[in-house]
Amino acid sequence: MFETKKRGLKRIILLKAFMPLDILIAEDNEFTSKQYKIALEKRNHTVTIAKDGVECVDYYLNEAKYDELFRKSRAPPFDLVLLDHDMPRRTGADAAREILEYRPNQRLIFLSAYGQGIMQKLQDLKDETIQIIQKPFSLTFLIKKIEGSSIKNRIINTQDGNVMTSAQDSAAIR
Repeated sequence: MFETKKRGLKRIILLKAFMPLDILIAEDNEFTSKQYKIALEKRNHTVTIAKDGVECVDYYLNEAKYDELFRKSRAPPFDLVLLDHDMPRRTGADAAREILEYRPNQRLIFLSAYGQGIMQKLQDLKDETIQIIQKPFSLTFLIKKIEGSSIKNRIINTQDGNVMTSAQDSAAIR
């Protein structure tokens, strides 16, 4: 009987791991944001696109306030926020700071060619909710990171502060 319960629990965990996510993407390059959106929607995720940091924070705060008012929830309004760093009107780092002030447990992933620079700018905020994927990377790599089961140590190696890239071996993707 214990074995049956254990198998049932595994099945629930596996189903939960593949549930669609609600994702907010802040990316100023229209072509790039469309590629992310298409790839993620093929995996049944819901995607909202913001063209810069200001629009990203506006979307985020509007959703969070709606959840507070009508759902009586203080949970993050998105399962995941993907941020480019260099955007007009507000950088990804500045947008992340505002988002984390409002919801400190929001999961964020920076998608940027400037991974090391972002880590230095966010040294005071770096924890298991913030991750960085250094461009260039494949969409398959991004999906594996987003849908992976563990947040901590997946993209930022907290032992030595290195940024993982798509060139690393498949053992890094779990």
